[in-house]
Amino acid sequence: MMLKVKLSSSRPTLLGALLLIGWGTHSHALTIHYDTTRSDAIRACDQLDYVGSREEALECYETLLSTSTGLEQADAAAALGDIRQANRLYRDAAANSNDPAIKTHWAQLYLQTHQTSDAEALFREALVYDANYLPARLGLAEAQSEGYGGRAREALTQITAENPDSVQALILLARIELELQNLPIARGLLNRALTEITAKKLPPLEIYALHAGADLLEDKPITPWVEKALEYNPLYGDVYSIPARYYIITYRYREAVDLYQKAVAVDPELAVAHRDLGINQLRINNLFAARYHLQQAYVKDPYDAMTVNTLRLLDDLDQMRVSSVDVPSAQDPDIVIGRVLIRLDTEDADALEPYVINLSVKAVQHFSEQYDFQLQRPMIVELYHDHDDFGVRTVSTPGVGLLGVTFGYLTAMDSPKARAAGDFHWGSTLWHEIAHVFTLEATNHRLPRWFSEGLSVYEEWNTGPLPSRELSMDMLAAIHANQLLPIEKLDEGFVRPSYNGQVQVSYMQAGLTSDFIAKRWGHEALVSMLKTFAKKQNTATALREAIDLEPQAFDTLFLEYLDQQYGSLLSTLEEYSAVEQQLARAIQLDDWLSVESLSADLIGRYPARIGDGNSYLVLAEAQRQQGNETAALETLLSWHQLGGHDPAVLLQIVQELRALERFDETVPVMESINWVMPYSADVHRWLGEHYLSVQKPDLAHREFNALLGLQSDSTAVAHFGMARAAMLNNEQDKARRQVLYSLESAPFYRPAQQLLLSLSAGE
Repeated sequence: MMLKVKLSSSRPTLLGALLLIGWGTHSHALTIHYDTTRSDAIRACDQLDYVGSREEALECYETLLSTSTGLEQADAAAALGDIRQANRLYRDAAANSNDPAIKTHWAQLYLQTHQTSDAEALFREALVYDANYLPARLGLAEAQSEGYGGRAREALTQITAENPDSVQALILLARIELELQNLPIARGLLNRALTEITAKKLPPLEIYALHAGADLLEDKPITPWVEKALEYNPLYGDVYSIPARYYIITYRYREAVDLYQKAVAVDPELAVAHRDLGINQLRINNLFAARYHLQQAYVKDPYDAMTVNTLRLLDDLDQMRVSSVDVPSAQDPDIVIGRVLIRLDTEDADALEPYVINLSVKAVQHFSEQYDFQLQRPMIVELYHDHDDFGVRTVSTPGVGLLGVTFGYLTAMDSPKARAAGDFHWGSTLWHEIAHVFTLEATNHRLPRWFSEGLSVYEEWNTGPLPSRELSMDMLAAIHANQLLPIEKLDEGFVRPSYNGQVQVSYMQAGLTSDFIAKRWGHEALVSMLKTFAKKQNTATALREAIDLEPQAFDTLFLEYLDQQYGSLLSTLEEYSAVEQQLARAIQLDDWLSVESLSADLIGRYPARIGDGNSYLVLAEAQRQQGNETAALETLLSWHQLGGHDPAVLLQIVQELRALERFDETVPVMESINWVMPYSADVHRWLGEHYLSVQKPDLAHREFNALLGLQSDSTAVAHFGMARAAMLNNEQDKARRQVLYSLESAPFYRPAQQLLLSLSAGE
C-alpha cells in the first residue's frame, strides 16, 4: 500500500511532517512581499533575495534571527526556511497579542506549506481583530483562490475598487483573469500594478512572469519579459515556471515541460520547479525523466507532500502490469491504426484487462473515424484500484474528487474496485476519457475546456456503453434559474465556479451544447469546430465557420432548444418536489397503492431520471408488494434500457429473466453489470457459454478470460471455454494449449478430456 503524505488540516499538528525539518530558502519559489507590515530590517534582507544575492540575503536573515524578537524574528525564521522554528515563534508572538499582522504572517507560513484550510482560519482570526485589515483580506482571498473558488474573484474585485493602489490585490486578480483567459483585463491589472511597483520601488519580477504568461496564451514569444526578469534577478527561475502554469490549465503539458526545464536550468536549486517538471514528465509518460527530477526535488525539499507522493507512485507504477494491443481498422483488419498500452494494478489486471482491451479497441476505431484523426503515438490507459493512488497520479495528492483525467495520450482513472459497488459506470468513464485523447491531440491541445468536455459528454450519450441522458436536479434548477453561462464564458464555470455545483452544471451544459449542435447542424459541424480550434481560433470564430452564427445568436437558439426539451418539467419543478414529498410519506405508511400512483406520476414527468432518487425502483417495489411481479420486472427493464446501472438491481433482473427463460433479454443486462462491476464469476461464465452458442468466439474468449482472472474455483471451466472459442476461430494450437491448462487445473475434468481426444485425433 502506498504511503500518502497528506498534511493535517489541524493546527495542533504544527504543520505536520514539515515541522520535522526546515525547508532550505533556496528550495522554494521566491516569495515577493508587497505589504508594508514587514519591518525595515526584514525588507532590507528581502531586497537582497529579490535581486538574486542569496548568500548575502541568508546572512542578513540569520543576523535578524539571532538579534531580533517577536514578529521580526519569526519572519526571519520563515525566510530562512526554518518552518518549525518560525511556527513556534509566530505562536509565541500571537499568544498575548491582538495584532492582526502576527496572525496574518503566521497564516502565510501555512499558505507556503500548502495547508490552505489552516491558513484561511488564521486569516479569519486576524480579521476578528480588525475586520478591514487589508493584508488579512488579501491573504484570505489568495487562500480561497487556491481552490478555484469564485469567491476569491469577487473579494479581489471589491478590494481593488476600495484600494486601487494595492499591488498584491491587482496581481492576485490578474492571475485569476489570466486563468479565465480574459487577457485584456489581466493586462490592464498588471500594467496598473507595474505603475504602483515602480512608484513604491518594489520588485517587478512577478509582473514580468505574468505578462509572459499572457503572451504565452496569445502565442507570442515570452523572451522580452524573460530578459527583463533575468536582468533584475539572474536566478529567477519562476519567470519560466509561472507561465508554465498557463500551459497546464490549457492542457499543453509537453510545452509546460519545456518551460520547467528552462526554470531549473536558471535555478538548479528550485525544488518546486523540479517537482512540477517531474510531475509533468510523468503526465506525458516520460517515467525516467520524471523520476530524476522528482528525486532532485526530494533532495532539496524532502518534506514536500506532492514530491513524496509522486515518487512513491512511481515505485507502484513499476509493479503494475503493462499489456499492449494493436488496434486494427474496423474496415480492414490487416491495417493497424493505433496501439494501446494498458497499465493495471495486479489485483485487477486479470479480471479487468479483457474488458479494458475490448472497449479501448472499439473507442480507437470509433474516434479515429468520428474525428478524422489517427493516433500518432501509443495511447496509455491506466486504471487504479486505490482511489488515492489515482489522486496522486492526477494532482499528486490523495482525496481528489475525480473519476478520470486525460493528459493527452495518457488517460488515468479509477477502476471499479476503487469505489463502492455501482458508485460509477467505469465503462462510460473510460469512453469519456478516450474521447478526450482524440479531441485534445487532434487540435494539439488548443480547444477550450467547454468544448473538450462537451464532446466527451456528447460521445458518452450517443456512442458510449451507457445510454443515460439524465440531467441532475441541480442542472435543471440551474436552467430554471437562468444560471447557465453564455457560450463564450462557459470555461469560467469549470475554472472559477461562482456557486456550489457549477462545475457539474458546466459539464452538463457543455454536453447539451455539443449535442444541440450535432442535432441541429450535424456531427460535421462539431468536426469543423474542432479543426477551427486547431488553427488557434476562438469560440466565436469556430461558431461562425461551422454554423454561421454569432455567439449571442447561438445562445438564444440554445436556450429555446432547452425550453423545448425541458420546459414543461422546468415549469413544474416545485410541483415535482411536492409529489416527491408525498411519495416519501406514502412509503413510510406502506401505502403501496399511493406509492405506485405517485412514482408513476414522477416517471411520467421526468422519464430520464434513472440515478439517485429515481422512481423506477420505487414503482417496481410497489408493484411487487401488490403481487404484480410481471409489471415490476417490466418497470426495471425500462429503467435499465434508459441507463439504470445499480449492479444489485441488475443482478435481480438477471435472476428473474433467467427464471423465465428470457435469455436474449438477459444478455444486455449482464453486459451492463460488467461495465459497472465486472467481478461476478457467474455472469462471466453464463455470458461465455451464451456467446459460444451464438458463434461469437471473440466475446466468448473475453468472458472466459475475465472468469479466469477472477481466480475463482472455475479455472478449468475458463480454460475450457477459451479452448472452445479458439476452435470457433480455427486456432487449433491455441485450443490445445487451453485444454491442457484446463486439465492441469482439473485432471479429471471430463469435457476437457473429451476435447483433447478430439484434437489429438485431428477432428
